Amino acid sequence: MAKMPEEGRFEYGKMDKQTGAQWVHVTPEMARAHPQGKLNLPLWLITGVFAAFGLLQLVEFAQFGDWLALFKAVLQLLTAIMLVMRAPISLMVAGAQLLLSVFGAVTGGMLKNMSELGETGGFVVLAYLIFCGLSLFYLFEGDRPNLIYRHRFRSFRGAKD
Repeated sequence: MAKMPEEGRFEYGKMDKQTGAQWVHVTPEMARAHPQGKLNLPLWLITGVFAAFGLLQLVEFAQFGDWLALFKAVLQLLTAIMLVMRAPISLMVAGAQLLLSVFGAVTGGMLKNMSELGETGGFVVLAYLIFCGLSLFYLFEGDRPNLIYRHRFRSFRGAKD
């Protein structure tokens, strides 16, 4: 178990006048050592979905030779690895990929062709879009992802004098 560093810095951000909350920035070492600085079930689920879709893209590349599928596969697998490694950039990469997935599904015809996909295919597309929306919200607003990837936590106490 990681030991909390003896020294660290706490930088208090601006206080939200309506909620009284403010972001408190800590060092990466402090964030990693804190019990909340480890991945929880939702983060493992998000990582698992990235890895699973990356593997599916690899299968698509193997079957059809689609180089775009290979690029997507490598990007999704790297994102999964970066999320597990708790790299700060992974939050932005994951968020961008989820947004692009939603955009691609809506404009690329997935939703338009749901009748052709059948009942199961339509359910998978709908479940994936809901998952993307919930994942985006959690990655950017959740307290644990903010501590792990942005090294900050939400405080409702105010700055100490």
